[in-house]
Amino acid sequence: MSNRHKRSGSVSGVKRSSFRLTLLSGVVALGVLFSVAPSVLADVSEGDTMPAFRLPTLDGRMLDSTALQGRVVYIDFWASWCTTCRKSFPVLNELHEEFRNQVVFIGLNTDEDPALAERFLQATPVDFLILSDKDQRVVSEFRPQGYPTAYVIDRTGTVQKVEAGFAGKEETRAYLQSLL
Repeated sequence: MSNRHKRSGSVSGVKRSSFRLTLLSGVVALGVLFSVAPSVLADVSEGDTMPAFRLPTLDGRMLDSTALQGRVVYIDFWASWCTTCRKSFPVLNELHEEFRNQVVFIGLNTDEDPALAERFLQATPVDFLILSDKDQRVVSEFRPQGYPTAYVIDRTGTVQKVEAGFAGKEETRAYLQSLL
């Protein structure tokens, strides 16, 4: 075998070894990420305590979630481009009126540009509280699996229900009544 063939074999062996090392490093890094920081990746599920948060309303006031303690809370994650949200908001507004003194309804907007939420609300006005999470801090903690996604929290601060999509007026009403 010539020297030329020996050298190319050893270069290819070095490349293969380097590739394996890089691949192994990546696998180890993923393993560390998933084992050391599961809360960073975890979503909020039924049975979890609602994470504390502080977010502005669209008109600039602040809501600290600790002010919700002792109340039943319905948090609806939504975005201006969500067609289901456009259909569910009038129904949620009716439920808000019906449960005004018993349930706190919150629409948590996830648009990076609050002006998009304001345009949506001009076409689909509501009377319940609208929060802006333009920096995606609360979204990254709850990790809703689509829009809309509702989180229903009981008086103890425990998430009792996570509903992707919209369950409908009667099912939502019945569930809220069961928590009162």
